[in-house]
Amino acid sequence: MQGHTRLASAVRDVGAHRARMIAGVARPQNVDEVRAVVRRAAVEGRRLYPLSTGRNWGMGSGVPAKDENVVVDLSAMNRIRSLDLENGFAVIEPGVTQRQLAEELRDTDWMLNVTSSCADTSVVGNALERGDGSIRSRVHDLAGLEAVLADGSLVSTGGLDHWGRYRGAVAGPDLTGAFVQHNLGIITAGVIALVPRPQAIGLVHARIPRDQAGRAVGAVGSFLRNGNPADGLLRVRELSLTPSRGGWMLPDGVDPELLTIVGPLLGSGETVRLAEDLLRKHLLEVEGAEGLRVLDAAAVSPDDPLYPRALMAQGIPNCLSVHNALGVTSCDDVDAGQIGFLVLLPKLPMDEISTENLLTVLRAAVECNGTAAMMEWNMVSRNLANGVIQIFFDRGVADAPARAHRLRQDANGLLRGYGCPIYRSDIDNAAADVYAQSSTATLSMLYRLKGALDPYGLVSPGRYSA
Repeated sequence: MQGHTRLASAVRDVGAHRARMIAGVARPQNVDEVRAVVRRAAVEGRRLYPLSTGRNWGMGSGVPAKDENVVVDLSAMNRIRSLDLENGFAVIEPGVTQRQLAEELRDTDWMLNVTSSCADTSVVGNALERGDGSIRSRVHDLAGLEAVLADGSLVSTGGLDHWGRYRGAVAGPDLTGAFVQHNLGIITAGVIALVPRPQAIGLVHARIPRDQAGRAVGAVGSFLRNGNPADGLLRVRELSLTPSRGGWMLPDGVDPELLTIVGPLLGSGETVRLAEDLLRKHLLEVEGAEGLRVLDAAAVSPDDPLYPRALMAQGIPNCLSVHNALGVTSCDDVDAGQIGFLVLLPKLPMDEISTENLLTVLRAAVECNGTAAMMEWNMVSRNLANGVIQIFFDRGVADAPARAHRLRQDANGLLRGYGCPIYRSDIDNAAADVYAQSSTATLSMLYRLKGALDPYGLVSPGRYSA
């Protein structure tokens, strides 16, 4: 392990969170080396902060939640241990990236539920953080885990056996979910459920006036509640909330006067056509929705702005959206780039009136802080959406990072007060969000679970718990 270092000198963070002091870096190559790191840390009284690839942008990148942690970089653990092309499961290590797994699935009957983030982000890491893919929430891809506990023991969940084989869930309690957004151990492998490659993939696209936001969210929600026959995750996105003052910024190409409805419809050709007809009917009262298109995802050309979304819909990860939003030509430059980026992730309502009321509250926060925000509704269910509030800022402007962080904190409090809990947190707020949103009895249960498996708080202190 490397010696005592200030993290800011080694790893920059696009979110400009508070710099942490780190005690060193460990880069294990396999499970045995992870177990050795854990046992050595227990003897030395060190705390460990595992990360998969460190590209948790807007949430802390590769920065630990607390000071004096040894960062355990798992990116070299990048083996695809098994690929079951009959049943649609991959057993992979945390360093396996979207690009790597998608390439293995090319020309097969299966594809990956990819995100719009970098092609070189971790599949397992994103699933553990409840990220959203193009087809469903990533947490629903996670069927089992292998983990090293704080005493160095190796455990597995969900039916993943000691030989790395997965044949489905077995009898008895499945503790896979207990490791999602928690710090009970270091995850060394995950079982990822793949997506059957469909006969047809339609890409929905419409540009809507931003004053139609409530109606658009309500209409898409109604479409889902009343039976979308196709698979795929629809999004209402790029809704800009801009203040009347301040040095605010939005990504190049974003029109503050419009929002976007986008997402794939997957199934047979007949199913996709039926879903398109039903979606159009639900959008009849939304101004601008008459221009809605459903494109053949495979036919979208590389010079079309929709090309990154078309690739995602086909299970092909790419970095184009990241490059466009953050003004870089390589994802290696994101954390050191000129554009700063924060993200706040609340659950959001999917009806018109609640949406409009919520937007009124958030516009006030944007105006107060003189910083813009861009909102997105990921329609992961028929009832509530996974919200994404993106805050961009110029890192060269002296007060811009502070204003961005104040907006994030103000919006966090307003959203929770409005009944919109935070479903995924950054390094500055993870433990506080759990504390604020849990009952005393629930917190006691979480602490008892942590205390039983990690009594000395060895793994990821401050990450969703003490």
